[in-house]
Amino acid sequence: MASLRIGLVGCGGIGGVHARSWAQVEGADVVAACDVDLERASATAPRAFSHWDEMLAEVDLDAVDICTPPHLHAPAALAAIKAGKPVLCEKPLARNPAEARRIFDAAAEAGSLLVTAFCHRFHPPVEWVKSQIDAGSLGRILMFRNRFGTRFKGVEDKWFSNPEIAGGGALMDTSIHSVDLFRFLVGEVETASALTSTFSPNILGLEDSAAMLLRAESGAIGVIEASWMTPCSANVVEIYGELGAAVIDYDTGVTRVRHDGDSDWTAMPGDDRSRFVEELRHFASVLRGETAPRMTGHDGLRAVEVLYQAYGKA
Repeated sequence: MASLRIGLVGCGGIGGVHARSWAQVEGADVVAACDVDLERASATAPRAFSHWDEMLAEVDLDAVDICTPPHLHAPAALAAIKAGKPVLCEKPLARNPAEARRIFDAAAEAGSLLVTAFCHRFHPPVEWVKSQIDAGSLGRILMFRNRFGTRFKGVEDKWFSNPEIAGGGALMDTSIHSVDLFRFLVGEVETASALTSTFSPNILGLEDSAAMLLRAESGAIGVIEASWMTPCSANVVEIYGELGAAVIDYDTGVTRVRHDGDSDWTAMPGDDRSRFVEELRHFASVLRGETAPRMTGHDGLRAVEVLYQAYGKA
């Protein structure tokens, strides 16, 4: 079987993570890369370009992996879809619902594969908790809580704090994953609202900290917290059902479950698989027709729509 030929768009931070992860995926090779820094693209793949149009025109690819800042997701994805290439696009799918809808509609019209890179669906503890939920071990899910926070040093000088590039602040950067986790583990979102604050005097036009409140169509309630300003933050996902609860602690690596009547929590077996490698292995399997995509362009679109509802812009 011939190796899958992957074209990588964007070779910066997350692009570098993808490039290193692709190197661990059997039967797939990053054969071309494009980046505004041509030297960085050259260090990433045998064929290097400064623009995706050149790469798409000159290299035969099986798929395009988009890892640029968000303002370039729509033009890069639309070009790849027009060229007939399956697309894996990093989160957020786009800066706003209108852009995300353009990508989704273009892929649907072309009959092209569009996958949003929600890597947390492939985090082994999340997979394990999902299996517990699906098996009914926790009963009907009633509440969800997630916090992802850190002190993002230097964010004031990075594109993440530029609203024209990022489309939003800590919610768009971090809680886009949280919204997807809520939808993946609990169910579709019915309503969303948020309180946002900007504690850094050097960040203008977007939030560096926020709290969201969600209600699922099932009635389950979710709380999501995010911050770029909290150096001692917990990073956890908590699921509470009628029959038990599960807690994923990203900081300690420990995932625990407890059922009604248990005297204590039980830890799940350790699993150090990389969520990024597993995500790309899954995408490769989808490309080969071996499995259906675990997340789609619709998941990317819905996450952006939910955030915009929370922002009060829907």
